[in-house]
Amino acid sequence: MKLINREERIKLICDEAYKAFVKVGIDNFSLNKFIIDIKMSKGQFYHYFTTKEQLIYQVISEKTFELIHNIKEEYKNRKLFTDKLNLIFALYLNDEEYYRDLRKLYIDTLHMYIISDNDEIKEANNNDYKSIYNILEQLFEEEIEKGNFQKDSISLAKSIYATADGMFLQSLMVNNYDLKLELSNYFLEIEKLLKKK
Repeated sequence: MKLINREERIKLICDEAYKAFVKVGIDNFSLNKFIIDIKMSKGQFYHYFTTKEQLIYQVISEKTFELIHNIKEEYKNRKLFTDKLNLIFALYLNDEEYYRDLRKLYIDTLHMYIISDNDEIKEANNNDYKSIYNILEQLFEEEIEKGNFQKDSISLAKSIYATADGMFLQSLMVNNYDLKLELSNYFLEIEKLLKKK
C-alpha cells in the first residue's frame, strides 16, 4: 500500500473538490456528500480542512498558482505584444475547457474574495495581482527595450490590468457583453497608441 504524505493528500482532495465545484457549482456543493464521494471519513477530512471555505480557498490558491505558472512558462513562446497580452488574460479570453472551468470557479467565489475580511485571502489576492502585474511590466520592458514603446509607457501596465478586470466584471453584469471581442479590441488599440511612430 502506497503511503501518501500530507501535501499529496491535500492535493488529491483539492483536485477532487475542483472537479465537484466545476460540476455542481459552489452554491450546490455539499461537503458531506463530497466527503462520502471521496471515500473519506469526516475525521480524516477535518484533519486537513476545518471548513468548506478553507477547502475552497485552498483549491483557488492551487489553481491560481497553476495558472500563473502556466502563463510564465507559455510567455517564453510568445513573440507579439498582443499575443502575450492575450496569454496574460487567458482566463478572460480563452474558451478552452481548462479556462472555462477555472473562470466558473472564480465567478462562483467572487463574492467571497472581494469582500473578505480574512487576512490570508487578502494577502493571497495581493500576491496574485502582483504576480500578474510583474508579468505585464516585463512585457512593457521588453517592448521598450526593442524600441517599440516609449519609456514612460510602462505606467499603463496597471491601468491595463484594472481595465481588463473592469471589463470582466462588466461581462458578468451586462447581457450580451462580448468580453473576448471587447478585450481583444482594447489590446489592439493599446498597442496602436503605444507604438513609436
